[in-house]
Amino acid sequence: MEKGRKLYIRSLVNIAAEPIAYFWPMRTFITRNPLREFEDKPFKEALKDGELLFGGRGYLKREDYRYLYSKGYMKEQFLKEGIRRFLSSVENASGLPYEELLFTLFIDEIREPTLNTLYKGKINKDTMSVLLEHFTEDPAQVCRDILLSIGLKHTLQDIINLLTGKDLSQTIDELTIKTAFDFLDEGQSTIDMPGRSAGFYKAWRELARRNLRFFLWAGKSLKDMVENFEEPEHAIEYVLMSFELPEALWEGYISLELARLKGIAGFIKWRSHNKFYYWQKVHPVDMVDYTAIRLLIAKAVIDANKKDLPFEPNYKALEEFLSKEYAKAYLRYELGTKRCPPQLLDLMKDYLKKPHEKVEEYTKSKAEILALSYYLFLANWTKKVGIDINSLSANHVLELIKVYEKFKEEEGYIYLRALEDTHIDKLVKSIRLPQEEIQEKPLAQALFCIDVRSERFRRHLESLGRYQTYGIAGFFGVPVAMVNLQKGHEEFLCPVIVTPRNVVFEVPYNKRGVEKEKAVSYILHGVKDHILAPFVAVEMLGFAFGFDFLGKTLLPEKYLRFKDLAFKDYTKTSLIVNKLSDEEIQQIIQSYYFTLIRAVLREHFGIQAINDKVISQVYEACLDGRNSLPENLKKAVEVLRNEYKIERGYVEIFKERLKSVGFTKEEQAFLISTALKSIGLTREFAPIVLVLGHESRSENNPYESALDCGACGGASGIYNARIFCIMANDHVVRQIMAQKYGLEIPPDTVFIPGVHNTTTDEVFLYDLEFLPARYIPLMDKINQDLQIAKDLTLQERAKPLDARDPKDVYRKAYDWSEVRPEWGLSGNYAFIIGRRSITSFAKLDGRVFLHSYDYRVDKKGFLLENILAGPAVVGQWINSEYYFSTVDNEVYGSGSKVYHNVVGRIGVMTGNYSDLRIGLPAQTVLKEGKPFHIPIRYTLIIEAPFELARTAINKIRKIRDLMQNGWINLLIFDPETGVFYRYLEGIWVEYLKKEEVKA
Repeated sequence: MEKGRKLYIRSLVNIAAEPIAYFWPMRTFITRNPLREFEDKPFKEALKDGELLFGGRGYLKREDYRYLYSKGYMKEQFLKEGIRRFLSSVENASGLPYEELLFTLFIDEIREPTLNTLYKGKINKDTMSVLLEHFTEDPAQVCRDILLSIGLKHTLQDIINLLTGKDLSQTIDELTIKTAFDFLDEGQSTIDMPGRSAGFYKAWRELARRNLRFFLWAGKSLKDMVENFEEPEHAIEYVLMSFELPEALWEGYISLELARLKGIAGFIKWRSHNKFYYWQKVHPVDMVDYTAIRLLIAKAVIDANKKDLPFEPNYKALEEFLSKEYAKAYLRYELGTKRCPPQLLDLMKDYLKKPHEKVEEYTKSKAEILALSYYLFLANWTKKVGIDINSLSANHVLELIKVYEKFKEEEGYIYLRALEDTHIDKLVKSIRLPQEEIQEKPLAQALFCIDVRSERFRRHLESLGRYQTYGIAGFFGVPVAMVNLQKGHEEFLCPVIVTPRNVVFEVPYNKRGVEKEKAVSYILHGVKDHILAPFVAVEMLGFAFGFDFLGKTLLPEKYLRFKDLAFKDYTKTSLIVNKLSDEEIQQIIQSYYFTLIRAVLREHFGIQAINDKVISQVYEACLDGRNSLPENLKKAVEVLRNEYKIERGYVEIFKERLKSVGFTKEEQAFLISTALKSIGLTREFAPIVLVLGHESRSENNPYESALDCGACGGASGIYNARIFCIMANDHVVRQIMAQKYGLEIPPDTVFIPGVHNTTTDEVFLYDLEFLPARYIPLMDKINQDLQIAKDLTLQERAKPLDARDPKDVYRKAYDWSEVRPEWGLSGNYAFIIGRRSITSFAKLDGRVFLHSYDYRVDKKGFLLENILAGPAVVGQWINSEYYFSTVDNEVYGSGSKVYHNVVGRIGVMTGNYSDLRIGLPAQTVLKEGKPFHIPIRYTLIIEAPFELARTAINKIRKIRDLMQNGWINLLIFDPETGVFYRYLEGIWVEYLKKEEVKA
């Protein structure tokens, strides 16, 4: 294949893959909008596109909205306003009470038209004539629509299923799934797929030529094709050309094939775009490889079944069949899609024998059945508002049907908007004008993550008096790549839209301080041990694991408490936060490579008597490439250069990586001052400032990272909290902050890191060994209040979890049979950027993200822009994930946890084989089959002068586009005028004015 054509195919695939959202591996589960790639389109249009591509609903069913209405989540006032907006866009001349009719349709359980139940009475002749005309289909037009759906909604195998009832997609999916999981496995499988280092397509090609499963299910043609096509691009072009698809349809057709297994495709897309991901480096994969494999399997399966089809399986033959044999095609379509009324099923065999003669009889009979079905529905519906359907003229009946059909298309959005308006109304009314209250100096201030689960705890802690709390993104404005002492590899602790430039190492605590050379060298040498440690532990502690199984099953709470005590890691650790000097870097490099060279000489060459001079000579020979050493060392130099990469280029790379370790004092001062200014904490510091990250606790839960801190890349926030405090407590950093950024922290103020466990509501404080003794009495009081706040929060959380008491809530965290250890962020709907005083009296029920912000220290709006560009966007991702996982849990969520199995250590599948499940499980968003999470679009409220806020919004393209395309509701609360402004239908309007007077 020519290079230009090859590049065209690659570009085509990458463009076709754009609608597929990233899927991160389960251990760092990232909530995101499954329709994220459609956010450049208006919300309603995007939902329709998502339904075409993925087959997922964009709204709840009517009965679910009715359920939420009955629970008080939707006001009648807003529902009727939505109905009136709809009716203003619909032509109606009958004078029927449509507002009352449509409201009744919602609140009363009126049975929808069904083909099994028909009207038994007499229908006016003119009315029946009009109804028959409305419901009579044109078979030729139906067939033209089927052809036009190829590449837009259907693939060739989909059309085969529609016209014959033969579902080939299941076989194609199963072969693709097995292939993908074999290759993508990250250590779970006991037998590796051979040849993975060559890449996905090449490894699969070798396997497919010899695999019996492929031969039995896909036939001989698959082997012939893989023999012929060494490159994936050539295979893709061949399949699409063999289907005789017009080239204009190729992009859409590939998108449909990728969307069929959107979880696997999303993971491959994410992995292929993360070139530093370990498994991607050792087993490369991209969307072109996957597309080629998927298309070859599809082609082979279709070819293996083509003898049973009424047409050749290609576009032109299908076009001819649908055109010339439209009657037969239409009747087959009716039968295959179960559109055929049950009354006509017995006659279908006769119809298919003489399709052209019988098709008109069928369409008339079907139209009559539909007319009777709809007329019964209309009779029941109009009766609810005191109208006799038989009293209406034929045109009025037809108009009513058309209004109903149009309403069916729009009702989901009407109900959604009514839900949103109800929530916004209640939230805005709960917000008060900022109060400048005179109070005692606080005992402590506490920085919490903006996570909605923090709101309850903050509220209860504040209720105890003399506590001020602040909300900030849980990575505390410190993006970092963390090398955990236990994991031994980098973990990005920041939002996924940020790439950290600085690395921090965790090392064993030493009272004399961190000896950087030894510490970093220890970590670098210890990576192998860290990786092997879990496997060694399993072999050595078989009995302990058996005990573990019994304990978790029979006495979960008591056993886990015992385990925490018995197996607790008491190793105190320190963090290397400060930047390494050039001298320290040189010492570390020399120490590391000298140790490595000594080990290689001893273990591989049996040279035992080695002094530092010899090591130095070997090292220099490796760097210079000049090998004038004795014969017994020449071979060692070759091995060290070729196998261990000890040569100048790699040493320089190593040196550059070490330069990324830690932060300069100036960087630390900038990060801390920016974070504190962004939340308005710039004066009147308390003696203790708690910096509390958050994490969750649950057993046997593949979704545990989904309950951890999204701002920390799906990990615990404790490391970010500790790093923040180390920086904020550094006297040099404080001096720079005062001199350069005008932010003075009193010398008696101490920052203490901790973590809030959102499952048990316990708060654990860290690094207390650095706390001066004079603070101990104060810390005793704070710890007592944290315990009280925990108990109050557990009491509030108990009822939604169906827990008997707070102890029962606690037990759920330790019970590995518990499918719902906590509700997570279920219920989230709003994000407020502003001072705590405007919401401190509002009971927000743990459903609102609270980001502290004081516009008075942000005259130019730069801090607000940072909040909008980062935390506010992440909040929208979370809200969208919960929204779509609720409205269609099977398509956009992951179904029930009960049937989940972890696959390849990358995600979960349902049962023995399925696509990677992409969203949240049913137990996170549904309760007894009904929505527990209220699925509404994200509401963003900014407390700032109107012009300042509007200017900031317009500068942040992502937020501006989400607002203009209707993905979010956006309000500005101007505290200087007391006016709320809302963005509606493309303009800002005055929404509500607060009348109370500032204190």
